[in-house]
Amino acid sequence: MYTAAVAVPFAVTHEAAERQRILRGLGRRFRWIGWSSIVILFVTGLGNLILRLSPIHLRQLFNGEAFDANKVDGFIAVWLPWKLALVVIMIALMAFHDVTSIRAARRHEGSADTAPGSRAGSMAAAWATLIAIAVLYVSVRLVRG
Repeated sequence: MYTAAVAVPFAVTHEAAERQRILRGLGRRFRWIGWSSIVILFVTGLGNLILRLSPIHLRQLFNGEAFDANKVDGFIAVWLPWKLALVVIMIALMAFHDVTSIRAARRHEGSADTAPGSRAGSMAAAWATLIAIAVLYVSVRLVRG
């Protein structure tokens, strides 16, 4: 969110080479925060499922009962698959963005900081950001109804 709301608008006020240097530097420096957040969210999601009073149990998630309206609350059976699918898509888009950015930087003969960006990777990052907002919405719907 920070990158989309603050870093990119700031970077576009600079020339192309400087813009790439700013965005690549920020990406390289803070990539670990994004991936660490995904791991923390995954662990806390499982923790909430196991430790909190939850209308479903972990075994129901793995045996498929959590997606069957006859076995669990119909509301959960509808929204939980959406949340899980969106999370998987978001992670795939984030990984695609990282891979394409790293490849573009390695292919560049000059400094990796001034390497041109990958248009497909940038689009993947933008979509991942939008999907993260959708994941937040679906998560709130699951908890609050």
